[in-house]
Amino acid sequence: MKAMKKLPEADLKLKYYKVLEASMAIALLLMIGIFYSFKTFESKVELPERPNIVIETIEIPQTQQIQKPPPPAKPSIPVEAEDDELLDDVTIEDTEVTLEPTDNLPPPPPPEDEEIYEFFAVSEKPEIIHKEKPVYPELARKAGIEGIVVVTVTIGKDGKVEDAKIFKSIPMLDEAALAAARKCIFKPAKQRDKFVRVKMNIPFRFKLK
Repeated sequence: MKAMKKLPEADLKLKYYKVLEASMAIALLLMIGIFYSFKTFESKVELPERPNIVIETIEIPQTQQIQKPPPPAKPSIPVEAEDDELLDDVTIEDTEVTLEPTDNLPPPPPPEDEEIYEFFAVSEKPEIIHKEKPVYPELARKAGIEGIVVVTVTIGKDGKVEDAKIFKSIPMLDEAALAAARKCIFKPAKQRDKFVRVKMNIPFRFKLK
C-alpha cells in the first residue's frame, strides 16, 4: 500500500503564516481607518477665571465679663436678751434726720400721650364740618402750577386739627394746603362710644381758571 502524500497547495501549515500576516495587516488598516474616520472633539466652553480671594484677618478684642455686685447683707434680727442687766448698758445715740427741700426735685414725668387711631380703625369715622379753602399762592399762579396736595391731619377729641403734615407734595402749594388744613373743623371720631384722636388724609385741589 502506497503512503499518501499531501500536495503543497493543500497543506494548511504552509499557508498558516501567510494567512496570519495578511490578517494582521488587514486589522491594522481597519484600525487606522476607524481612527481617522472620527473627527476630533473640540469644546468651546470657556472656564471662568479663578477669582482672586483675599482673606483679611480681624483682631477681635477680648470680651470682659461684667462682675455682678455682691448681694446686699441680710438685716440683723433683734434677739431677746436673757439677762436684764445687759439692757441697761446699751445706749442709743440721738440721730438727726434732715429732709431736703422739695423745690429742687425734678418735675414729674409728663403724662403719656393718648393713642392716635388710624382712620380705618375707629368704629365711628370723623366727619368734616368745615373745610377751609386754600389761598392760591401768587407765585404758583404765575408759574401755572396746579394739582392736588394731600395733607395728613391729626384730629383731636374736640374735632379740631392738632397737627398737619404733607402726604403728597407739590412744593409751591404745600404751605397753602397746610394752612387750610389747620383751619378745618371735624365731628370727632369715636371708638366704643368714646371720643378718640384719629389721623386722616385731606386732599386740596389747586386749579387755575
